[in-house]
Amino acid sequence: MTELSLRGVFAPTLTPIRADLSIDLPAYTEFCHRLLEGGCHGLVLFGTNSEATSFSGRERMAAVDAVIESGVAADRLVIGSGAASVVEAAELSRHAVESGCHGVLTLPPFYYPGVSDEGLFRSFAAVLNRVNDERLRMYFYHIPQVSGIPLSTALLGRLAEAYPRQAAGVKDSSGDADTLHGLHEVAQSFPGFAVFCGTEALLLKNLQGGGGGCISGMANVLPHVIRDLYDNWQADDAEDRQNRTNWIREAILECGFNVIASLKVIVADQTGRKGWSRVRPPLVDLTEKEQGQLLERLSSPVPA
Repeated sequence: MTELSLRGVFAPTLTPIRADLSIDLPAYTEFCHRLLEGGCHGLVLFGTNSEATSFSGRERMAAVDAVIESGVAADRLVIGSGAASVVEAAELSRHAVESGCHGVLTLPPFYYPGVSDEGLFRSFAAVLNRVNDERLRMYFYHIPQVSGIPLSTALLGRLAEAYPRQAAGVKDSSGDADTLHGLHEVAQSFPGFAVFCGTEALLLKNLQGGGGGCISGMANVLPHVIRDLYDNWQADDAEDRQNRTNWIREAILECGFNVIASLKVIVADQTGRKGWSRVRPPLVDLTEKEQGQLLERLSSPVPA
């Protein structure tokens, strides 16, 4: 990857938790290698599926260091630097830059409702200006159903114009095809501004619209399937590949359990390590009964 060419399938990497609620770093680094070997182009450390906001900045930076020290190339990493405080967001972003990571994925400041575009611009600008490093590549995280704060196309265009190198793109986790289309229009106005969808269910549409790929929680459990769609999105059977890719997401959602906890149960089953099913409060582990229901649902044959 070159500095402005982030493309591909990225997993917002799940975070293994010990019984004392600390990060299991050996399991974490092993899992990062597993995902890259399984087909991911790169990883997002401490995105939503990583339970990022449940960890302190110090914990997050220590985990990033451990992953790089384990042999994962830093330029294949994007670091979740979202925080309610611009000071902490800047600290996380600076650490990512100084560690040689490709970039950061940054949430808007959360908690306060009804924040204006002007307030959001000042918040992101404060982080960019505090880091004050030409190497910084920031991807803005649009996930209004969780953060409570949407990122408008006008705001993103203003950021891309004001910071033409550092404002590198957006991750759209709205799950809405019309919103994704609007972001493609922003990207057309600002070459080099990449659009990533937050669900593999929209990967084909995103690539057809000129997007860069996906940052999908499901890449934690089926990276090879999503990678196959990415590599073959122009094939005659691309729609069929997309439908096969959607199946596991739909199966998980049908069970009605928390998605992060569900993904961890699947990883526990794939690796044979029961500790993987543990989440950090305020999330709650799936019960043994729920785990059995989930795994039974996923044991059904994948539709042809």
